[in-house]
Amino acid sequence: MSLRILGGDFRGRLLKSPKTLLTRPTLAVLRKAVFDILHDKIKDALFLDLFAGSGAMGIEALSRGASHVTFVDKNQLATRCLKENIQLLQLEKHCSILPCSYKRALKQLVKKELQFDIAYIDPPYELSLKTTILQEIFALFDNSCLIKPNGIVFIEETAHTQFELKSFTFVNGRKFSDTLLQQYQRESTY
Repeated sequence: MSLRILGGDFRGRLLKSPKTLLTRPTLAVLRKAVFDILHDKIKDALFLDLFAGSGAMGIEALSRGASHVTFVDKNQLATRCLKENIQLLQLEKHCSILPCSYKRALKQLVKKELQFDIAYIDPPYELSLKTTILQEIFALFDNSCLIKPNGIVFIEETAHTQFELKSFTFVNGRKFSDTLLQQYQRESTY
């Protein structure tokens, strides 16, 4: 399956998608909604694409002006496809790929004291339904400086999850077919 970049410098370019049932591409209408929300906030942003798959979200962010994207995915087929997409568009200088579990990747990023303006979290639906993966991620975000003050976090999932958040505010949730897109914003101070 091929994905088309919707806007920015690479608008209309095709991306490869991994041939596996473990990943699923984010719907074009949902990607458009995210970048319509971000509009001018994407320019020069540091973007975290967690559970990146083909990298469509992060590459779309780069196409629209993000300065750097960190991609995280432990699936080897997805990572191989992601690398091909990045090479195809010659984006190597603007990307980092962490081919490991989300827990390991987030610990590495915290240790390096990296901070992101925007994070997009799209765990496999089966995994997020059976585990507390999203609570774990938000707990780490709450207790670290990984997301900058006023930073934005998007979550793509099938059902609304309730979070106990200290430093994030729920902004809104939108339904796209069987997918729910939730938006949170980090408070302006830690």
